[in-house]
Amino acid sequence: MNTDTRKMILVTVLCGLGYMMYSVDRMTVSSAIGLIAGEFGLGKAESGILLSSFFFGFIVFLFISGIIADKLSGKPVLILGLMMFSLATLLTGVAGSMTSLIFYRVMTGIGEGIFWPAASLEVANVTSEKQRTTVMSLYWMGYPIGGFLGTWMGAMLGPIFGWRVVFYVAGAMGMLVALLYLVLVKNDRKPAELIARQAAEKVPLRTLFRHAPVLLMAAFYFVLLAGWWIVLLWAPSYLMQVKNLSIGTAGTIASLLGITGALGGFVLGRYCDKGDFKRRRTILMTITFISGLVMAAMAFNLSVPLVIVLVLILGFLGYPITPIVLSLTAELVPPSLRGSAIGFVMNMGMAAGGISPIVAGYYAQHYTLQPVWLVAACVIICSSLVLLGVRRLPIGNHNSSQNVMPSGHLAKH
Repeated sequence: MNTDTRKMILVTVLCGLGYMMYSVDRMTVSSAIGLIAGEFGLGKAESGILLSSFFFGFIVFLFISGIIADKLSGKPVLILGLMMFSLATLLTGVAGSMTSLIFYRVMTGIGEGIFWPAASLEVANVTSEKQRTTVMSLYWMGYPIGGFLGTWMGAMLGPIFGWRVVFYVAGAMGMLVALLYLVLVKNDRKPAELIARQAAEKVPLRTLFRHAPVLLMAAFYFVLLAGWWIVLLWAPSYLMQVKNLSIGTAGTIASLLGITGALGGFVLGRYCDKGDFKRRRTILMTITFISGLVMAAMAFNLSVPLVIVLVLILGFLGYPITPIVLSLTAELVPPSLRGSAIGFVMNMGMAAGGISPIVAGYYAQHYTLQPVWLVAACVIICSSLVLLGVRRLPIGNHNSSQNVMPSGHLAKH
């Protein structure tokens, strides 16, 4: 095993663990929202605000983090974000009021916003184009696995030990991962020819906002997540209210999204990397469209076993969407704009997360979650159509047929 391969494995594993802690934190809030609402006397509308509060810090820093990571490197930005959101996660467990709870959730969002583009850039920079979707999917496995753990712990352990304990554990583990990354991952010294090549490939940041493929990818991700975040954040509540399940059963079923999501990410990532850009785009369109149909089917009066099957399918197809988006976005721009492009697309997508859960909570309080769920499914289906316009086009003086590996050698496609 050569040095580049060892570093790729190390970076992927540690970034995946960081992502897992980030997901544990986020989904614990979702599955334990009933317990938190009971302690603080929150209604559905206020619960929706709490579920969305971390987005308010998250969306501000995604693009900024990507730009800074491009200018410096992903490592210091990643460590800063991971330490920040881990500390805020730990402090969430000591919140004594709704105000302090929201404050810590916003701080958690800021840390997560700093971490995500930098971690994605680190993974993109240690992979070639022909392996990137698979490796991105392996890194992304931390998210569904963390989603499973967070949803399950919040629903099953929360009623026994209290919802605060999970935040203490997640925060401490996140800090440990940050320290491991600091010590174990070394930044490569760039040879003179690589520095000269990267300088020649640099494209002004403003060019990003005139590049149609990146703008369309950002639009797709925004529309998609306007519906998808309702699935992630309101799934336990939906299963409890519409399907009349207990908090433990609803939380366990919702956690299955993460299990099949991890498997789907690897399987679909491998299939994507066996083809070209057009294949990856086609797969992304297909799984997005089918995910919307599966979500819509869950709104009908189905038996619990059939609901479980649909949740498994939804996780298998829905969770891999984001690693494919990350991989495609990295291909649309030169390496000098990679972090900025990833941050921009993620920023646009996550902006929807700051809106849709609040809207869903408002309408659920005045009506029911069932029509909200159906509308979200339709939004997801419509988002797939945006991808029809995404093409791999040159940007500035970027040569899309080549890619630079961290060692300075050209990756062969």
